[in-house]
Amino acid sequence: MPFVITDPCIDTKDQACVSVCPVDCIHFEDADRMLYINPSECIDCGACQPACPVSAIFPDSAVPAASAKFTQINELWYADKAAARNMVGGGAGAPAAASAGESPAAAAAPKAEAPAKAEKADEPPPVVQVPATKGVHEPSISTYRQPSPASFIALTLFAALYAIGFILPGPAIVVIGDLTIGVMTVLALVVSLVFLLGFLVNQARDLSRFAARQRREEATWRGLRMEWRRNEESRRYNLAEIVNEIARERFAFPNDENPDLRTYVNLPEPTMAIEPRGTGDKVFPDIVAVAYPGNTPVAVAQVESKETVSLDQAKYVWSKLQTKNTDLYLYVPAGQLAEARDYAKVAGIKGAKFRTWRWSPNGMVVREV
Repeated sequence: MPFVITDPCIDTKDQACVSVCPVDCIHFEDADRMLYINPSECIDCGACQPACPVSAIFPDSAVPAASAKFTQINELWYADKAAARNMVGGGAGAPAAASAGESPAAAAAPKAEAPAKAEKADEPPPVVQVPATKGVHEPSISTYRQPSPASFIALTLFAALYAIGFILPGPAIVVIGDLTIGVMTVLALVVSLVFLLGFLVNQARDLSRFAARQRREEATWRGLRMEWRRNEESRRYNLAEIVNEIARERFAFPNDENPDLRTYVNLPEPTMAIEPRGTGDKVFPDIVAVAYPGNTPVAVAQVESKETVSLDQAKYVWSKLQTKNTDLYLYVPAGQLAEARDYAKVAGIKGAKFRTWRWSPNGMVVREV
């Protein structure tokens, strides 16, 4: 679990973190006393942590010892809400705590209803907390592009010309029974075949994009493997080794052939950002090669570990690195190339140059594909 919401959120439920989450992975219901992060949806972007006004959000590796149980509570809520609420205390279905010196039986006994307090005439109405699932995010339009209208137009024109060729055959060429094949029939069939070809080309493009969204079939031994995520510190340490090795092997600039290029590596610490034109954002690819002087990017490389090859990574990271006049290199673990290409296609990434990497007894092996 990349990030965890802890006890300062209890009875606060501020939704600033929800409004900045790019993947809508923070949820709660009216019966809850706090918000919860879905560990299977969180992409580890960290946007929620600075937005929290009560500092309740921590990386899973930095959760205070006194709040360690909330790592389990965040995950449990998505499997058993009642059990998670009982662990938080005071949630729906949780017994009220007995006061000091009060017997359990007395605590469980129904209490006499307290007299209602007289409301002041000028007292403002109570603040009502709006659930995170209502009104916080506008309904988003799917990033999957709908089938092109060109297919429908081409098919319609094909059918229309095909019909016209037999309704208005023109000067006869061949007469077969009641069927007259004329000059117009032949011309209409030839032109209609062009539209039929256009229809097939558009359908192939749409269907390939649709197929890329489906999970690929895997061998039985792959499908039975246990899903797990390494400790984030371990993953980043290993990733920094991989990134620096690729930078030394593939982006050793400046060199004799390219004395005007410079290479910057953003792991383990960021050193050079790029700014996609028109966004105002600064993003830090793992490797950036720039022309010097001027620091104009000529190539960027993103290196993925086996946990980060995902559709979210393609939509929110790879797509931002795709800029004009800059080569984009995507290094993915060996065995995940087809999956990565599918994600890139769905995210609308074109022209990315894929490479695979793996460790061998003789060091790292990078393959161009």
